Amino acid sequence: MLNITNDLRQLKQLIETKAQHPYLLKYIQKPSLDDDKLLLLWGLFNDLDVLSEERNQYIISTMLVQIALDTHEIVSNSGEGIELPEELKNRQLQVLAGDYYSGLYYQGLAGVGNVEMIRILSSAIKKINDHKIILYQQRSIKDVPTLITTIKAIEASLIYKLADYYNQPAWIDISEDLLLLNRLHAEMRNYLKSGQSVVFDVLRDISFDDSNSNDVLPSEKEAQIRTQFDKCLRDARQSVKLSMQKLVNKNDDLLQRVNVILKQTESEAISYVKEG
Repeated sequence: MLNITNDLRQLKQLIETKAQHPYLLKYIQKPSLDDDKLLLLWGLFNDLDVLSEERNQYIISTMLVQIALDTHEIVSNSGEGIELPEELKNRQLQVLAGDYYSGLYYQGLAGVGNVEMIRILSSAIKKINDHKIILYQQRSIKDVPTLITTIKAIEASLIYKLADYYNQPAWIDISEDLLLLNRLHAEMRNYLKSGQSVVFDVLRDISFDDSNSNDVLPSEKEAQIRTQFDKCLRDARQSVKLSMQKLVNKNDDLLQRVNVILKQTESEAISYVKEG
């Protein structure tokens, strides 16, 4: 029986070591790992008949893809207005870093000769980028189900494609639902802190088009948006509970982490509703 805590710690160290580049780290922040995605990947591959060496390579490569996507996301969300030379340099290095991490994933899988895994992850990258365009265009999303589908695709496509390839539908469900809940929770916190959230912007566009926007007071608009978002959050929490029931092998670390997320999102959602 593997010690999942030690296993995850070692995987994290391997990924961080792989992603280190002294020159890049002089100018840009150290890439952060999404521990929940790492945990989900570990759970998926440990339900499969895969050698530990192959499992580690697949998990490391997938997380390097995630780091690359997250790094490029930082670039796409910055750089508005006039930039100072140093800021422009940092943005250019951020792009270079994202490309570098992408190259590492490709190099790792090419080294073990797994062309099929390269194809799977490349397909996931395309799906994620396509849905990011849909999300940030905003007006191309006409209803809440489409919004939820888009967020799931952005957050979970890497794991989705792998789980689909290995015919593990239960891992598709828990990955989509848990990562959706995480994203909604992050959007809520960002909205409360700064008043900015792409998800709240989309909900606003869905609810109020140009024809009826002027007939509703700003305070009423925000109240309706908060109500809609609260329903999305509650539905996501319920979906996580149902998805966990579908897993045949529930390791203690995943159960514990899911319970922490459910309690955290519940308590902060209550505060959010009261504040609204």
